[in-house]
Amino acid sequence: MRTINIIISVVFLSLFICCNSNNCDKKYFNGDIQYFEENSTTTKVVKSKILTLKGNNTGMIAVYDSLLICWSPSYQNHFFKIFNVDTGEEIGTFCNKGRGDNEVISVGCIMQLFKKGNDIMTLLYASNEGKLFLWNISQSIEKGTTVYDAIVPYNNDRIFFEFYQSDDILFAYKPAEYLNANEAATPYYEKRTISTNKLIQDYPIYKTKSVQNNNVNERNSVNFFFYTWDAVKPDGSKIVQVMKHLPQINILDIPTGNLTGYRMKNSPDFSLLETNMESMDVFYNCVHADDNYIYATYWGRKPWDNHLGVELPKFNMIHVFDWNGKLLYKLTTDRSFYRVWLDPVRKRLYTINLNNDEVYYLDSEDIIFH
Repeated sequence: MRTINIIISVVFLSLFICCNSNNCDKKYFNGDIQYFEENSTTTKVVKSKILTLKGNNTGMIAVYDSLLICWSPSYQNHFFKIFNVDTGEEIGTFCNKGRGDNEVISVGCIMQLFKKGNDIMTLLYASNEGKLFLWNISQSIEKGTTVYDAIVPYNNDRIFFEFYQSDDILFAYKPAEYLNANEAATPYYEKRTISTNKLIQDYPIYKTKSVQNNNVNERNSVNFFFYTWDAVKPDGSKIVQVMKHLPQINILDIPTGNLTGYRMKNSPDFSLLETNMESMDVFYNCVHADDNYIYATYWGRKPWDNHLGVELPKFNMIHVFDWNGKLLYKLTTDRSFYRVWLDPVRKRLYTINLNNDEVYYLDSEDIIFH
């Protein structure tokens, strides 16, 4: 009889855990979750090509046609260097450091390039100055000096991704905020005006404004769980997020506000938020996209040693999705692809090796299957 009671208890406990996992998804995530099968997806081994640049190319990169832009806080007097992809030559240095009218103390790397007329543009947010800079990259190259089409007062805390949509509309991502060792404010998107910094609409990613977990310690603070890397569809209709600690991508439909998560079958879920969070794997590292495809760099293992000065491991798996969340295929690369950027003109997927600053790319015939 005792044995039967034990078995019944185990069964009920298993059912409780299973139900608890499903309930946690519904409790926290502000959208539906669909599942994809990773093991049965076609894999292709692809070979990259090296791009040789003549100069100090380092940091994070963005690419548009023949232009490759490097951002690094290590540059002495500026934040960006631009190189010619075809010749490898350095074109110039831009966005000066300083406290002058057209200078900034700090500014983040480029998250989006877009065309305005014939000019290549990007948005830069300088939080110390409380300003938004509309940087005209084309005019800067032509004139040999930094040209901003507009500098707008913009006091808005915690912007991590800023995506331009139209002349007066942007989408600002507010990442998770550390409240204390056991609680974090959840991340969300805002639709705002550029000229007046007016909030138009919130796009919540989670159902609760904060999450508390008394099982974690200082080393595993709750806000780490919510880390994502995001990209906007070039036509401005959708935003994709790839999650670091779940094998899940989230696609936000901007016109409707609908949010859908696409998760690998038989994998961790949001019940991790109610554990001690000490054994979380790392899944997605970065994402970039064009109007047809999403390219997400994938790890799927235990965290690596990320102490300063330690060499990064080789990241050689890229998941390719369509904008309906379908995993189309997997690319296995010969070199490490950690942070990636897709050039929409030449259809090349670029990366920079953060260990040695080597730049290389995959050509369109390698990454687009028909």
